[in-house]
Amino acid sequence: MENREYFAVLQYIKALIIQGELNIGDKLPTERHLSETLSLSRNTVRDAIRIMSSMGLVESRQGSGNYLSNKISRNISATVDFMLLLEQSNYLEINQIRRAIALECFRNIFHKCTPRDIRLLKKVVEKMHQKHRQGHYDKLFHNIILRISNNKLMISIMNALSVICEDLIDNLFKLSNRETLKRIVNSHKQIIESIINRDELAGYTAVNEHYDLVDKEICRWKEVL
Repeated sequence: MENREYFAVLQYIKALIIQGELNIGDKLPTERHLSETLSLSRNTVRDAIRIMSSMGLVESRQGSGNYLSNKISRNISATVDFMLLLEQSNYLEINQIRRAIALECFRNIFHKCTPRDIRLLKKVVEKMHQKHRQGHYDKLFHNIILRISNNKLMISIMNALSVICEDLIDNLFKLSNRETLKRIVNSHKQIIESIINRDELAGYTAVNEHYDLVDKEICRWKEVL
């Protein structure tokens, strides 16, 4: 399939979205409709949809049709996973991206956090004192901050990278000593306190401390392997 044929299908779907005729979750026009409208063979249309599906733009439901999807983060995860496998990247580089996004998210939410958000963040941090599911509550804490930032691109990228780092974060909580665990939990508390006190510098320091601890765990993993 030539690139121009693939782009013809993509541009047509894009036009429908711009015109408001197609939204996330909506069913795409049938392959037959696309074929006749764009003067392309059914096989060409089918291949284009398959490519869009691999990108996370389209979800195929057996017996129902194709639907506009919002699962691009899965494609990002798969791409980064292969980069790790092919040694074109590493966990330290991934954590650098996660740190940069976390710092930018903090900057965005600093004046957006409501009292309700603060209460929710505090409740999540309290759960981190429990021995089980600490990694889960760490992820939940950062997901809340992502939600408040309301930057959809950063949310998609961070979610994708979090999937890659899930085992790493779980082991950070399971295998770290008591002092390290205390520092991890305290870094979350300090983020909350910095928002309450409107101390932006303290917040940046707390975010950096959290990711410094993750970097340390990554280096420890490398020594073990």
